[in-house]
Amino acid sequence: MELDDMKLAWQTLDRRLDLQNALFLHQFKQDRLDKTHSRLRRLYWGKIVQILFGDALIYFGIMAAIRHRDVPHLLACSLFMLAYGLLTVIFGGLTLGKIASIDYAAPVVEIQKRVGALHRLYALASLYLGLPWWFLWIAIFVLEMKANLDIDLFVTLPAFIWINVAIGVAGFVATVWYLRRRNASSAGMADASDTPRSLREAKGELDEIERFEKM
Repeated sequence: MELDDMKLAWQTLDRRLDLQNALFLHQFKQDRLDKTHSRLRRLYWGKIVQILFGDALIYFGIMAAIRHRDVPHLLACSLFMLAYGLLTVIFGGLTLGKIASIDYAAPVVEIQKRVGALHRLYALASLYLGLPWWFLWIAIFVLEMKANLDIDLFVTLPAFIWINVAIGVAGFVATVWYLRRRNASSAGMADASDTPRSLREAKGELDEIERFEKM
């Protein structure tokens, strides 16, 4: 075989290998992106449920506020539940918007930025929706007792209310202290426990694509 023929054969082989590698990378990338999409779709439907829960709190908060508009402490409990429901719906809607804005045909770096923004929003939502539960359960319990048994705990068992409020204050302060200390030690990065498994796995799939592309 002449030298030119050998060069042509090598060039042909190189092109085939490049094509094969490109096809393999495309298949690998598409497989990981499909998994990322599937994981975020589960998160999407979870946020739909969260919004429905928020809608229920808004409805019952409005109904309770109308029913107890002449009783200040019960009205305050009703408005607290209503406000929490609104916050739940707002964070759920923002999360849905972040998920819907992800373009899976975009470069991996761009998708990673979108998922990173989603990760930060989820951590923020966990904070602002988690902390109020130290007190929210008291408001809900008081309203349920009044609605179902016609018992106003602020009147019949005020000590029960204020003891639990004191516990809530202590728990709230302790939680804030722990979060501030943890964030300071991790340079402000959100802890893995702040996000659901599906979001962490989606981030892992994208990181795997990035590592593979750099090989």
